[in-house]
Amino acid sequence: MATSMIEVFVAGLGIAQASSSPLLLLRERDGERVLPIGIGPLEAQAIAMPLQGVRPPRPMTHDVFADVIADLGGHLRRVEITDLTDNTFHACLMVDQAGNEHTIDIRPSDAVALAVRTETPIYVGKAVFDQAGIVATEATADATDEPDSSERKGGIDESKLSPFKEFIDTLEIDDLGPSAGENRD
Repeated sequence: MATSMIEVFVAGLGIAQASSSPLLLLRERDGERVLPIGIGPLEAQAIAMPLQGVRPPRPMTHDVFADVIADLGGHLRRVEITDLTDNTFHACLMVDQAGNEHTIDIRPSDAVALAVRTETPIYVGKAVFDQAGIVATEATADATDEPDSSERKGGIDESKLSPFKEFIDTLEIDDLGPSAGENRD
């Protein structure tokens, strides 16, 4: 794994007020930044169920996929959110099978849904965090015209992140404590 990856955990799920869309929040394990990712309602449910300890009577697609990987002799080593291009996050599964590592392209929401089911570590590329991460104190700071000394780098259009910041402003990130999604190998 490249050293440019940062380990994260699921800090929460919620609704972005401006769009009423589900939002996945990933937080640095050893830092203060939060990465907001817009996801669909079914994907939010697929992530929330295992975090809440809910087991459906029949396996969901992500459960089946995890079983198929295991039945084929594979082991999900980690999931990585690797890129942000044209406002779309990209991810991959890193699967070990018989000593060979396979990289499988996947949507970030599906990767996280698999990770929370299998207690697999989640990583985000440093460049992705630099581009779209929000420092928790930035998100909850008073709205002033003064520049914040902890401003993010990367030249992102801040107006595109305003729905995420508005949502984060309604959360008490520090009160979330250890999340059920904060599992380690």
